[in-house]
Amino acid sequence: MRKCKLCGSQHCRTIYQGLIRNGGLGRYTTNNVPIYQCEECKVIWHDNQFDNVQQYYESKEYREELEGSSEADKFYELHDKETLDKLIYTGTDIYRNKVVADIGCGCGAFLDFLKGVSKEVIAVEPSETYRAIMDKKGFQTYGYMLDALDKYEKQMDVITSFDVIEHVEDPKGFIKDIYMLLKEGGKAIIGTPTDAPIMRKLLGDIYEKKLLFSTQHLWIFSEKNLKLIAEQEGFSKVNIKYFQRYGIGNMMGWIKDKGPGTAVSDEFITETLDNVWKSQCSEKGLADYIVLYLEK
Repeated sequence: MRKCKLCGSQHCRTIYQGLIRNGGLGRYTTNNVPIYQCEECKVIWHDNQFDNVQQYYESKEYREELEGSSEADKFYELHDKETLDKLIYTGTDIYRNKVVADIGCGCGAFLDFLKGVSKEVIAVEPSETYRAIMDKKGFQTYGYMLDALDKYEKQMDVITSFDVIEHVEDPKGFIKDIYMLLKEGGKAIIGTPTDAPIMRKLLGDIYEKKLLFSTQHLWIFSEKNLKLIAEQEGFSKVNIKYFQRYGIGNMMGWIKDKGPGTAVSDEFITETLDNVWKSQCSEKGLADYIVLYLEK
């Protein structure tokens, strides 16, 4: 019987066994990959598909397989537009004159917007290529949180991390490192994709194979298991919010084409309709993104 890698429960089952996405859209594994879910904490995971996952994220290969390039200009083209969403998740009032770190910051698209108001900005990024770029910008740069502990243990006011925790082999250790870096009263905001329940209900294993299950995403979290590991690692103030990133046209495109990439665009898809769709998904806990709010 397979044991849950997160909570240790013996009550786990295989929920999928087939090809999964391997990098960017349209790329798949050559072998079937079993996907497991714990019936107790509800976390979804698969066994690591890489010989050395740390080395993989430190190399150019990861970004090239996921986004087609490891060049800084390509990173900014893809990720600058996410900055507004991140500020919606975090608000803008928590950064001024604070010591701020972003974990898994890439080339620093988000941190570039924060450095004007923050007292100090720390960039944590495993990619050697991206760290070199961040060094040139003048950020305090580290490969991993553990590397920053000597200088910043219990010193950080705000830590953000978006689309990272699903990649790490030890998410409990990831949360523990954040706890160690934060000062008393410090805040952490961690965002990660959900299991997208509406899309899975509508499309089943089509959606699972073509988008949801990925070699690079070792975990798919939900409210129950995120709260569990946060509380286990010492956080007493833990909150969750859901955010629907993709509009109703994206969902219709999936249903129409049975694949990603083409959202339906029509005059009947008004801004009002799209906003209602997103707000209902978020309010009902059915959205595609979940954000964990922690205070030490």
